[in-house]
Amino acid sequence: MEMLEGGLIILNKIIIILFLLFFCMVENIITIETGKINDYIYHIDARAYGAPRMLSIFVAQFNDSSVLIDCGTSLDTKKLLRFFKKLNIDLSSFKYLTTTHHHFDHSGGLWQLYDMIKEYNPDVKIITNNKTKELLNDYEEHLARGKRTYGNLTGIMKPIEEGAFKVIKASENFATEPNKLNFLDSFSINNSDVKFGILSTPGHTPDHQSPIFVKDDLIEFIHLGESVGTIYHSSELVTMPTSMPTYYNHKEYMKTLENLKNLSPIKAGFGHFGVVNGINNVREILLEHETFMKKFRELIIKSYSEKPETRHVLEQIMPVLLPRTDLSFEENSIFNGIALAIVYGMMMDLGYRKD
Repeated sequence: MEMLEGGLIILNKIIIILFLLFFCMVENIITIETGKINDYIYHIDARAYGAPRMLSIFVAQFNDSSVLIDCGTSLDTKKLLRFFKKLNIDLSSFKYLTTTHHHFDHSGGLWQLYDMIKEYNPDVKIITNNKTKELLNDYEEHLARGKRTYGNLTGIMKPIEEGAFKVIKASENFATEPNKLNFLDSFSINNSDVKFGILSTPGHTPDHQSPIFVKDDLIEFIHLGESVGTIYHSSELVTMPTSMPTYYNHKEYMKTLENLKNLSPIKAGFGHFGVVNGINNVREILLEHETFMKKFRELIIKSYSEKPETRHVLEQIMPVLLPRTDLSFEENSIFNGIALAIVYGMMMDLGYRKD
């Protein structure tokens, strides 16, 4: 009898996986629209900097609580509140506000949003690691650096009170079996339990972390943030680097990519931008990014050896970056700043430049 029950459980899992694979074949490879991406997660185009496809924010809504992942700058807060209202997400439902990392474009408005939400739910917590907490309250230098590229589009940052935080240590357990991962909490949706965890994914920044949601022994969603680069293409699985100054660490970044290969998420969110759908597609973009980061680093080394000037290196890199997006660099000065930043950050990691 036990063998029969065990066989039925395995058969049920196989049927679920086959269904998901079939479903992902007919679903768009990349989701860029605002809307529901599974039973409980919403993808929101924050229209950061007043433009589409610049920043993705995610909300998980369960039977009796909600979880926010990233929030954008202080300039995005009012827009985000309008989205919550449109999507019928009550502010009092938020149990956790979580982050991928401390950068202003992802968490710069957290102080403001927290103050607003705690008026409706005094028990809401910012759940993150100690390094993010530290950097969110030591933001002056980071914000000043951001203003050099983005001007006043960075918004403003303010200190966040000690009691706002639930400090955790992001898990370094990348078990191949989802139910053997480490979890922080669980929620209910449609009579099913959804387990919530946070994985340590440093490299882009030392505090980078990736929230995950597991249901029925499947990773239904992981928010990769900027741990697997960025996607600025609406239909092709091609990435760009996230090697921005000053914290980029190539060794840690590549180690994170190696760790993430152990997982098989059904959907993966990107901070910039959208959602990659399907286990095979998530795997493909992870491997694509790993290959491209090696090529990107080698090209910077080669260009610098030819002429050790930042302008020259950037000129050699741009023809490689341009085909990897269907957004216009020429019409978007933000992209020019991003291109310079990812080149300069990699040059810093190589020891070619100082902060």
